[in-house]
Amino acid sequence: MPRFPYKRYLKYPHLRPEDVKIWNKFISQNPDYFKTVEYDVKVGEGREYPDSPEGPIKEDLKYLSKKRIDVVGFIDHEIYVIELKPKAEMRAIGQALSLAELYRDIAPSDRIVLPTVITDEEMPDTRRLCSKLDVLYLVCS
Repeated sequence: MPRFPYKRYLKYPHLRPEDVKIWNKFISQNPDYFKTVEYDVKVGEGREYPDSPEGPIKEDLKYLSKKRIDVVGFIDHEIYVIELKPKAEMRAIGQALSLAELYRDIAPSDRIVLPTVITDEEMPDTRRLCSKLDVLYLVCS
């Protein structure tokens, strides 16, 4: 997976427009937060398509069905698996936890892997739940 310098870009691989708004705001508010980042990191096994013909198409379908991490951020001895989500609630917490675990499978490391939710609006209970579940919760408003 290619690493990019942590800065704003005109386009990001596979980020939805609402996620781009949050990410650009986060970068503007925290210009030195990460050293480098990766985008659209594929994790998990992917789905089998038994009715698909053998060969490249079947392999492509399986690859495309893998889970996607929006952003992976790197700082010294820490890796942040980031879920960008407008008005993040419980679903985002579960995604961050699950994606961090799947990331550990593809990139074993001595570094600490931190499930992270970055959102645009504080939602009831989310901060407290993130704290209890060891998920970093960052709000850029």
